[in-house]
Amino acid sequence: MHILVVSQFFAPEMGAPAARFGDLGRQFVAAGHRVTVLTTFPNFPQGKVYAGHRQAIAARQTVDGIEVLRTPILAMGGHSPLRKAALYASFAGSAIVQGGLRGLRPDVVVGTTPPPTVAYASLALARRYGVPHVVDIRDIWPEAVVNAGRVQAGPAVRALEALNAVVLRSSAAVTTVSEGKRQRLLELGARPGTVHVVPNGADLAQFDAWAAAHRDAARTLLAGLGLDLDRPIALYAGVFNPPQGLDGLLDVAARRKARGSDLLQFAIIGDGALRDHLQARIAAEGLHQVKIGGPVDRTLIPALYALATCTVVILRPRKDTHTVPSKIYEAMAAGRPVVLSADGEVQTIARTAGCGPIGDAGDLAALDSQLDQLLGDPAAAEAMGRAGRDYARQHNDRATLAVRYLDLLRRAVDGCG
Repeated sequence: MHILVVSQFFAPEMGAPAARFGDLGRQFVAAGHRVTVLTTFPNFPQGKVYAGHRQAIAARQTVDGIEVLRTPILAMGGHSPLRKAALYASFAGSAIVQGGLRGLRPDVVVGTTPPPTVAYASLALARRYGVPHVVDIRDIWPEAVVNAGRVQAGPAVRALEALNAVVLRSSAAVTTVSEGKRQRLLELGARPGTVHVVPNGADLAQFDAWAAAHRDAARTLLAGLGLDLDRPIALYAGVFNPPQGLDGLLDVAARRKARGSDLLQFAIIGDGALRDHLQARIAAEGLHQVKIGGPVDRTLIPALYALATCTVVILRPRKDTHTVPSKIYEAMAAGRPVVLSADGEVQTIARTAGCGPIGDAGDLAALDSQLDQLLGDPAAAEAMGRAGRDYARQHNDRATLAVRYLDLLRRAVDGCG
């Protein structure tokens, strides 16, 4: 098959959006399929094109056997709703033009969201080429951003919801990352029998190779931040945006400082809208045990996880209960215990995996206690790390998930949905 993936995010960008079809696409290619990713120039999460990259009408490259076609975007920086809307709309428009003019001739088109505007472009291209459309929904927008208070409900939101319903009804298959999201998509109008869960995960073979290859670089990075590699390190790696609840992590660091518990260090690696805010808090409150670094290439992340005493997966309290941060799978893949501070379906996954202590979102006393629990019982922490790795191997290895996804795509092409 020739699989056309429309994705606003792709390597070298950080985070789950770029990783999902980077990993799956590499597996599709290894299975003998042709994969083209229609994306834009790297700019996530700051909305500014990365240094060393220059926008052009079009650019082609090959990444891990994947044909990558880059198309322009209105990247102005900033995080206001209007600037974000312009960013998302400009990619959808340029993707439709580029994808339609390039004579790509795919057998199936996959649009991976959010933002939902990507799916409007991918559906248009599927119709342009007369092939099945598959929509991949990692988070349900605009519902999620309205519930988070980032935008207000109104005519624009209702228009997006109406367009989303068209996409759901028009797609041969809908894939999503958790069972709760599958149920919600059916409530929002997806046709029964078309919605399938293909969770996020980690390419374990690639993950292990990167961990071994970049261990020295990871040690250099952490030491360069001022971290003592002979003392325990709790690591957060990901996006610095409001839903992640990183202020809560600083609050825990402040609690520990106040009682003179300074053994544990915190490494916060990544980038995002809250970077300046977090750095200002660290300086103002004298949280010297907290260090911020990055952004870093995702090939370095496995080695950073491997050097950590534990990883932290944290979310603010939220209305939906079906969000599962993809970083939990990479944390488990590293064989390190996971300290979870989040609600809903991710708790069920962590409890089933036995990968570490679990607390509710916003319960900072529990998070603080969980960290002490791990420090006080290294043998139990090691056992939790092994359990998480075993769970990731059984349920979330991208090599296995890619086989499932390819089966869905074949059925879509064969007309079975």
